[in-house]
Amino acid sequence: MPPRLKLSLPPAPQPAAALSAAGGVALALAFPETGLHPLAWVSLAPLYLACHRQTPGRSFLCGWIFGMALGLASFSWLADVMSGYGGLGPWGGAGILMLLAAFLALYQGIFGWLVSGWDTEGRGFWANPLLAALWWTGLDWLKAWIFTGFNWTPLAGALATSPKLMGACDLVGAYGLGFPVALVNFILAALLVMPRRERMMETVAVASAAAACVMGVSLYGIVTFNIWEDEARAARKIDLCVVQASVEQEYKWDVRFRDEVLGRTKALALKAAAARPFLTVWSETSAPFIYGRDPLETVWLKNLLAEAGEPMLVGVAAGAADEDTGRFLLRNRAWLLYPDGREGPRYDKQHLVPFGEYVPMIDTLPFLRSAFLQGVLGAAGNFSPGGRTPPIEHRDVRFGTLICFESIFPYLARRQAEAGADVLLVTTNDAWFGKSWAPAQHFYMAALRAAETRLPLARAANDGISGLISPSGRVLFASPRFAKDVYTLEVPLAGRETPTVYVRGGYLLAPLCAAFTGASFLFLLLTAKSRRRRGKAGAAPRSGGGTGTGAGGGTGGGGGSAAGHAGGPVPSGSSVPSGSSGPSGSGKRCRKKGRPALPGRRN
Repeated sequence: MPPRLKLSLPPAPQPAAALSAAGGVALALAFPETGLHPLAWVSLAPLYLACHRQTPGRSFLCGWIFGMALGLASFSWLADVMSGYGGLGPWGGAGILMLLAAFLALYQGIFGWLVSGWDTEGRGFWANPLLAALWWTGLDWLKAWIFTGFNWTPLAGALATSPKLMGACDLVGAYGLGFPVALVNFILAALLVMPRRERMMETVAVASAAAACVMGVSLYGIVTFNIWEDEARAARKIDLCVVQASVEQEYKWDVRFRDEVLGRTKALALKAAAARPFLTVWSETSAPFIYGRDPLETVWLKNLLAEAGEPMLVGVAAGAADEDTGRFLLRNRAWLLYPDGREGPRYDKQHLVPFGEYVPMIDTLPFLRSAFLQGVLGAAGNFSPGGRTPPIEHRDVRFGTLICFESIFPYLARRQAEAGADVLLVTTNDAWFGKSWAPAQHFYMAALRAAETRLPLARAANDGISGLISPSGRVLFASPRFAKDVYTLEVPLAGRETPTVYVRGGYLLAPLCAAFTGASFLFLLLTAKSRRRRGKAGAAPRSGGGTGTGAGGGTGGGGGSAAGHAGGPVPSGSSVPSGSSGPSGSGKRCRKKGRPALPGRRN
């Protein structure tokens, strides 16, 4: 009969589970704004240790526990967002947080399964940490793509507050930068489980490799940091004025507060125009109406621009009827509008927030349109994604625009750099996040985009953090949260002549790691049955095993006598090898020539 499929996972041992959870919390603390970024170099080691010598099922569970701890600690703000603005209540918000954390933890679960399932014994000590780092990098990249992607905690994000450690981003991107960080973690963990009585030279070499990784990343980062800082100082500069109106999310789209919201926005926009900057930039949907469909508000905006006498890049909801279906498609748009009423180039948000700006698969699964689910998902917008567009050109400068959530996806900034952007420009509304640490996490992920493309990055946020980031990745200015003001950013036009190695092809390292991870997963999956058969054959009792007794008084396999050790009776006339059993019955196994027997070793 075919073997029965076991649907339940074996429970993880308590020490391993605790170790995994501690590692997940440690990694969460490495991200902004705790200031504990050095934890990124050691926080993966507990997970590696927890998976050591575990079954694949238990290792999967250890990885999943790590991921759950990381998720719950990193984006706990999601519960408040869904509870307060999603209309789901406290229990509903907590449920959404748990579901998202549980789903994202599957990636770490797969990592644990790979670590345990790939038997590298006898293939060299280097294999384990190196393979683990490749797998972590590949899974980190996949997390940003599968089911539209949501990678709020890429490993390199923990280094975003340290621009001198981000230098390698211009070679291999943020996910590639995570590779040496992961490798150091796994080398340190492997050193802890390496047998101390053998391979001393290899231990020294591996410890040196870990130090070399840290020193290499740091040295390259320091050199490139100084180069780009010098370029930024010498470059031509333009003034951008960003409008930070700090409109509370609960009032923003409420028609009862529209006059107050528009009045505050107008006062700040006129203040910015009075400074005669190169360009005034509003935050995401800072004009809280549908341009063109709300006639009174549309006229209000045009009159404001005429009064200001300056062009402005306005965050607004807008759209048009679809040519094929006739259905009105609403876009989240950044639009360059002129004082004479002309409508200039625009950028429509391409990567929308699922269940925040649209409901996934609503056209494929009609039941999602039911009255009940529409009530539950009522806070989700009805936006449609925009197409790929070139940078917004104003005078002689091209602005590669990203809207809010898009700044966590490297591919969008890379496309803007490929298309010839001179400046990366992020407009966002982080009022959803309240007083959590999410705005700081969101802000510093934009620093990774600047370091990858070596372009300056300006950020206009509704309630902060607005700011300016140098091509080196250094934060030149960051506004306070919840301030209502206009900020003038002196943007250096550096780094626009030659695309970085990352933009020209270095970004392929992470997807190659993902392909290798997928191949490893399939290989282990396809060979699992044969490995189980070999394991059962090796564990089967041998004839006569476990019954012999001898001078040591032991019984069974590995007992006190030669018979017990060999698993069978000693043939007539055979002699017992010296050292096979002690006079006191200690039951130590005989040692092979040149290789000591180690407790727990799989031979």
